[in-house]
Amino acid sequence: MNHLLRRYLALTSLLVSTRPHTDSIRKGCFLLITFLCLSCTVYAQLDSIPANNEKAFLIHSAILNEQRSIWVHLPADYTSTTQSYPVIYLLDGEGHFKYVSELVEYLSSYDRNRMPKMIVVAILNVDRTRDFTPIHSLLFEGKIDSLRMGTTGGGAKFLHFLERELVPHIDYTYRTQPYRVLAAHSLGGLFGLYAKELAPTLFQSTILISPAIYGGNQTILTRFKPFLQTHPNLSGKLFLSVGNESTQTVDSLVYLLERFSPARLAWDFQPYPAENHFSVTYKSMFDGLKFIYRNWFIDNYSAALLTRKQVQSHYDSLSTEFGYAIQPSEEVVNNFGYKQLRVGNFEAAIDLFQQNTQNYPNSWNAHDSLGEAYMRKGEKRLAIVSYEMSVSLNPANEGGKEALRKLKEAVR
Repeated sequence: MNHLLRRYLALTSLLVSTRPHTDSIRKGCFLLITFLCLSCTVYAQLDSIPANNEKAFLIHSAILNEQRSIWVHLPADYTSTTQSYPVIYLLDGEGHFKYVSELVEYLSSYDRNRMPKMIVVAILNVDRTRDFTPIHSLLFEGKIDSLRMGTTGGGAKFLHFLERELVPHIDYTYRTQPYRVLAAHSLGGLFGLYAKELAPTLFQSTILISPAIYGGNQTILTRFKPFLQTHPNLSGKLFLSVGNESTQTVDSLVYLLERFSPARLAWDFQPYPAENHFSVTYKSMFDGLKFIYRNWFIDNYSAALLTRKQVQSHYDSLSTEFGYAIQPSEEVVNNFGYKQLRVGNFEAAIDLFQQNTQNYPNSWNAHDSLGEAYMRKGEKRLAIVSYEMSVSLNPANEGGKEALRKLKEAVR
């Protein structure tokens, strides 16, 4: 199928599912598809690859006495909104940044709606053996290995770097919500467990992927039981996974969680026998994020007619769960508003569209949708007010201008 036709079908599908338009616009769609079908026999226009909203910077750490490279992925709408976002921090950042950034965009998109949009922060390595091991130990696979394990024991300093330097810098530089996720693989998983014990409120959720807990650092496991027992109010979420490899230490961790985890700590364990230690990361990240945000989903393509109260109730529950105010996106509310409008439930539709104009007062589309609902109900003067606001916010809104012209003629 020609890419122009594909784009049209995607556009018309979106219009039908989220925002029915007036008869004149629907007639325009017929003309548009005719034009596109003719165009596809003439030439093909290359679509550009969407730009990634990504940054890279150096931060000087006084604690570590070195420069650290940090990569940041921002949501696509970051610069066009005033919204704040939760943050996911990635250890071994150079290995996980690209696919996690794309995964977050995928799962948070309108069609999936499985999680919120997030800022992704990748911490690149300098000496991962030093940074990810809290205890200095030369033991590796039962033998002394001074070459490989000589720099172990820097975990405390690395944790202080995160807690006192990097996280405050990210919170100061970007619009963040007070909800952070730490994703850590292999030796990073050892550090993730250590961070949960030493700084339990720094990261509200943790994804531990095939944690490599060995040598003298197995002491972390023996300390984790009394930590769980002495923190009955510990909350948040912890996702643990392992590939097709030795599971002895992971099994020990699962045992401790099964018997001693506090009631408010939600956790899950997933083995992946078809994956090895290195390929287990992608599935783990996918399932880990879905576990953390397992209550997030609201089906934008459901036939259910949700009211403003029902939509808001869902997001009020999420606000309680995650500890900060979460509002439904403009797209979600607009979608349910048009579902109500489509079946003639004018009051319910207006109520939803009013919610959008209150939450997103600078959105021309929110006011345009409210204007259309008023017009469909016959409230011409209220429709004029909404359309005028929409056009003032977006002078290029030709549909709004045409609706205004007809409405003003009708009320003369």
